Amino acid sequence: MIIGRPIQNYDAVEIGISPAAVFEYVTRPDLWHEWHPASTSAVLPRVPLRAGDAFHEMITISYPFMRIRRATDYTVTVSEPNSVWEVRGKSTLFDLVIHYEFKPQGETTLFERTLTYQVKGLLAYFEPILVRPKIRGQSALALRNLKKLLESRNGRI
Repeated sequence: MIIGRPIQNYDAVEIGISPAAVFEYVTRPDLWHEWHPASTSAVLPRVPLRAGDAFHEMITISYPFMRIRRATDYTVTVSEPNSVWEVRGKSTLFDLVIHYEFKPQGETTLFERTLTYQVKGLLAYFEPILVRPKIRGQSALALRNLKKLLESRNGRI
């Protein structure tokens, strides 16, 4: 059961490498654990993922008084190389869409990440005080981590 309306979280960061290099890296969910604090692991059928491909990710969210670990199943819904990438995911706690856009800014890339999610079950009642602040903080940290990681590697995976 889904309670409440979808919540959207938008973050953007300018990364000092090409859109192609950013796209190649961030569309590899098996590497998300390197930069996103909630990603634990992912299993992919192939690389690169194309529209229609499905994959599985384990997500872990830690709070001072509990730890939530959930499997999430995704399907790639949009894959336009170096431009747009999107997945839809489902777990026992969330339905979500992750949308990436890659915009050239001269020699750099404006990377935009929009997460749209709906919380299922009783956790939905606590979404504004427990879930939303955690997601906002982790999303902002994820993009800072991504920028630092990719610029230090000059875009190499």
